[in-house]
Amino acid sequence: MRPAVVYGLLHAGLAIVRSLGREGIPVEGIALQRYEFGLRSRYLRRRTLAADDDAVLEALRHAAAPGERPVLFLERDENVDTVLRRWDEVHELADVPLPEDPEPIRRLRRKDLLPEAAAEAGVPTPYTVRAESEEAIRDGGLKPPLLVKPLEGQEFALALGEKAVPAKTLDEAVAAWRRAKERGFETIVQELIPDSHEHVYSLFTYIGRAGEPLASVVGRKVRQGPLRFGTSAVFASDHDDEVHELGQRLLRTAGYTGFAHVELVRDPRDGLLKAIEVNTRPPVWAGIAMGRELGIARIAYDDLCGREPAGEQTMSERLTWIYLAKDVWVSAQMARRRELPPREFLRHYLNRKKVRATFAADDPAPAIASLGYLRSRV
Repeated sequence: MRPAVVYGLLHAGLAIVRSLGREGIPVEGIALQRYEFGLRSRYLRRRTLAADDDAVLEALRHAAAPGERPVLFLERDENVDTVLRRWDEVHELADVPLPEDPEPIRRLRRKDLLPEAAAEAGVPTPYTVRAESEEAIRDGGLKPPLLVKPLEGQEFALALGEKAVPAKTLDEAVAAWRRAKERGFETIVQELIPDSHEHVYSLFTYIGRAGEPLASVVGRKVRQGPLRFGTSAVFASDHDDEVHELGQRLLRTAGYTGFAHVELVRDPRDGLLKAIEVNTRPPVWAGIAMGRELGIARIAYDDLCGREPAGEQTMSERLTWIYLAKDVWVSAQMARRRELPPREFLRHYLNRKKVRATFAADDPAPAIASLGYLRSRV
């Protein structure tokens, strides 16, 4: 079988490694940092700690050494960035779950360009202004409360401690923009949908080489960290036809293929679902789609290896993905605010259909190694 190379070995990358490894597919891993706990998975036949793009390309050449063209899976934005920088060289070596043209990737993941792409698909978005200057923010016609977000990438959250910075006034938005600019980040300012953190829905999908969706899962954030504007600590799958249709329409109109994660929020003022983000990679909770209920990684692997697809598979099972260490931290904060009764905290843990973020009985070492990752985040 053709080798799979997973570049990025945190939660989603580890889930891909395990899913393919359990199928008997030879899997190799590439990490940028030692704390990427997926490096410890027993399902990896080779591990590479890459210092730069050249090291990533060399690892791909090694994977192809027996004469088989590898399939390259990407976990995070920084991993996608390597492919964008070295587009032609990567595609000479491997097949990747991304479009043949990099332009749809850039249009969808840049938050200043997403509203235009969404409008072409007839998908609403919150009112958004590119924060090029203080004047652009003040003269943009924005109505507080607001959110200041990075143009793209995940480094913003690591540097500022928040995925998005809320602002009650234009003055606060300008201050947040200035703080981000001083740290080297380009930003947008977006109108904040009321209670949006309670109504965040997601589509995670794989769109095949022929342009048709082959696997999809829909669900919603249950708890997230940092509070209100963070990544999932608990995520529950629950199919919703409207979320599925709007997300697929946006991706189809943009000419996108490969893995994609579309986030939408329900606006209580008009009842509309509005697109707030598109990731051209799996989400942190991607493990919910890797098991026997859907097997999205294997579906993508088979498609990229040239096998005939069987048509779209949509997850109907109601599963809960739980990142225990993060959820304990998030839930404690919510409990102090009297926002989380004990019964609500326990509800998802008592559900038998759980997917754990890091632990697996047949592959326990990454869960132990993930403690080092948590220390690095603190």
